[in-house]
Amino acid sequence: MIRLPRLYQRYLLYLVVFVVIALFYFLQAPRVEEHIGFDLALPISHVDNLWFQNKGLEGFSNDDKLVVNIGYHECFHIGRFYEGCFNRHELKSTLTDGHQYLQRKRIHKDLRGSFGRRWFGKSEYLYYDVLYPALMDYFGSNLEKLNVEAVTGISKYPKDKSLPFMDVSITFEPISIELLQKRSYISDINILFGVDCIQPIANWTLQKEFPLVKYRYSEPAYLTYKFIGTRPVDTGAQRLQETDEGKFKIVQLADLHLGVGESECIDEYPKHEACKADPKTETFVQQVLDIEKPQLVVFTGDQIMGDRSIQDSETVLLKAVAPVIARKIPWAMVWGNHDDEGSLTRWQLSEIASVLPYSLFKFSPHDTHDNTFGVGNYIYQIFSDNDTELPVGTLYFLDSHKYSTVGKIYPGYDWIKESQWKYIEDYHDVNLKFKTGLSMAFFHIPLPEYLNIESKTHPGEKNPLIGMYKEGVTAPKYNSEGITTLDRLSVDVVSCGHDHCNDYCLRDDSTPNKIWLCYGGGGGEGGYAGYGGTERRIRIYEINVNENNIHTWKRLNGSPKEIFDFQSMLDGNSPESV
Repeated sequence: MIRLPRLYQRYLLYLVVFVVIALFYFLQAPRVEEHIGFDLALPISHVDNLWFQNKGLEGFSNDDKLVVNIGYHECFHIGRFYEGCFNRHELKSTLTDGHQYLQRKRIHKDLRGSFGRRWFGKSEYLYYDVLYPALMDYFGSNLEKLNVEAVTGISKYPKDKSLPFMDVSITFEPISIELLQKRSYISDINILFGVDCIQPIANWTLQKEFPLVKYRYSEPAYLTYKFIGTRPVDTGAQRLQETDEGKFKIVQLADLHLGVGESECIDEYPKHEACKADPKTETFVQQVLDIEKPQLVVFTGDQIMGDRSIQDSETVLLKAVAPVIARKIPWAMVWGNHDDEGSLTRWQLSEIASVLPYSLFKFSPHDTHDNTFGVGNYIYQIFSDNDTELPVGTLYFLDSHKYSTVGKIYPGYDWIKESQWKYIEDYHDVNLKFKTGLSMAFFHIPLPEYLNIESKTHPGEKNPLIGMYKEGVTAPKYNSEGITTLDRLSVDVVSCGHDHCNDYCLRDDSTPNKIWLCYGGGGGEGGYAGYGGTERRIRIYEINVNENNIHTWKRLNGSPKEIFDFQSMLDGNSPESV
């Protein structure tokens, strides 16, 4: 018989003890209730707006709900493969006779910050139960038999009719038409993380004065909530339109690399003794937006740094778009290779981005959850100030994916698929009533043609290049010939991100129209910039309809009031209008 060394014996003993304790805990602890859920047989869908109006509840809809209970689950996980959860604390039992009338909503954000960071760990998740006001019509005068109270407030200190929950106090009031009319009840709850988190949606409140909890592996968590019957005001994306001077300005935000919490700067240049990455980045963005006052902001990928967003990618996305929403500027977004490496998938991020205030983000009919087509391929036109039906420019947005799925054949980064190019080509031909000559395209990973420093038509000569070329171009090894499609669509300028220390514009002569291929330049202090010292920068475009031209320039973080590398890009050499 082989005798194990003492070290291995000790490890084996630890393993056995761990398994026994875990089994005991799982067997003894009360499991999360799975039966709670809304009874779809109830006639909620049949309640029309007239019922709400008769009750003095203008602005209400069937989607409105009342938070009637709150609690949390305690979970143990093994990596990302298994998570067992138990109901550890429920604030109150709100429905004595019918849990079937409730819908339970679990907020899938680990308060402890352990899930995704530790192989073995404990996690906690907040949940809340909701009741739909439309049920009041169903129960009528018998509503009181349900013995229902709903949440009317969340505060740090106890108040009348409040109950302690974690580090806060939750106030309940019986449900009444009078309090519904006053919009006194809380309808939705969410959690954001980090001392610098922002809630940019106007009808939501962020309790920033106090954290809900704070654990070793977690940034502080804050409750954010919305009151019932409140609707966003003036938060829709506006139609893109030139100014009365015939101009349309675009601020490109490339590679912000934001995360949960402030974090330390990476490759800061010039270097300072103390540098918090996200606050410095956000200040720079705000300064440029206030100076330029653009008609559109385009995020060209890696706005989210995945490994800093494991706790909650939604928090980071909201932080990225908050300065733009606050200024009521329409914005578009494409994804980079790091955005979906945090807590949310590309599809989940897209679902959030598509409904945020002033968002232009759209799904294409071909988008799928597995990202084979990419998520977020869409087209917008810029319209004339004089005639809103007459477009003066066209903007294309494409998902350039992330890493190659056939690395043995084409290592490195993925590429925009032929099917994506065909989609925008078909959309251009079929759906665009009027074609335009002033056109631009935005995506994250550069095309292979960004390497065409040497002229393709004049051997021995170089193509025009303005800006820095400081690092290797990490374009895909496979060329899906998208440049041909862009040329056919009369695209004048393409702009991407990805390579932080490149900020050049290259006029590629591999196609008849000689498209300008530009980099936005890395803007975020949370991403690398170590190629000889690179100060963060932001690129701006101005489409000038009267001149039939596109201008571009950049601003530095350290001197945002000054512009550099100004270009008048077309100068009479614009491709002919379609």
